[in-house]
Amino acid sequence: MLPEDQGARSPAQAPAPGWTLPDEAGVPDSVSTGPSGLLLGEAPATRQTEGGPVTIRLFRSAPTRIVVAVPEYVTWLLAYRAISLGAHLSIVSNDLGRWQSLVQAVQASGGTVDLLGQHDQPPSAGRPYRPSLVIDDADHYDGMGTPLGSWQAALVVQSVTTSAAVFALRTCDLALMAPWDQRVAEQARRAYALTPAQVRSCNNLAENEIVVARPRRVMRVAVPPTATEYQALFA
Repeated sequence: MLPEDQGARSPAQAPAPGWTLPDEAGVPDSVSTGPSGLLLGEAPATRQTEGGPVTIRLFRSAPTRIVVAVPEYVTWLLAYRAISLGAHLSIVSNDLGRWQSLVQAVQASGGTVDLLGQHDQPPSAGRPYRPSLVIDDADHYDGMGTPLGSWQAALVVQSVTTSAAVFALRTCDLALMAPWDQRVAEQARRAYALTPAQVRSCNNLAENEIVVARPRRVMRVAVPPTATEYQALFA
């Protein structure tokens, strides 16, 4: 655990101490990467699919924008896993203090990270072996409208409970959402032309599950930290 006098704080919605650890859930104690990109989690088996690992192509020659309307620990996990791909992390926030614990964890793992205030600007692009990840958690920065470069991605921290969320969902390439209540489901349905059956398939999410959605496609994914990630970020 990081000392309190360093200002370290874990996310308010971090996994609880009694939470099932990855070894018990059958998730390997590592972060796998490959041609498909960054490991997001595990999809459950259904009548139509066998389930299995889910990856997202976070960095590519075109910019990528993702809405993250999820518990804060999921955003931390994505950022922490991105450094395994060699990414440089830029965090733009109104409250820089609440990101200090993540910054320290990234630096302790050999990654690089910047905390950016109102008068700072993130990189304009990344490189194939040095991509750029921007977390937009600020009122003064527009992660949906600000131009991004190649090999650069933005995680836009955004509420999706109101009608205005439809614009954000349609603007970004992908959305990660949890919880999946009636209001969230309705905005996702409108934004992505989801069928009633698709909406119902994501009801009653488990504690560690999120919904991954894009036009006409939706799935539920379990996103547990590995034991190493749990120790580094939340212990």
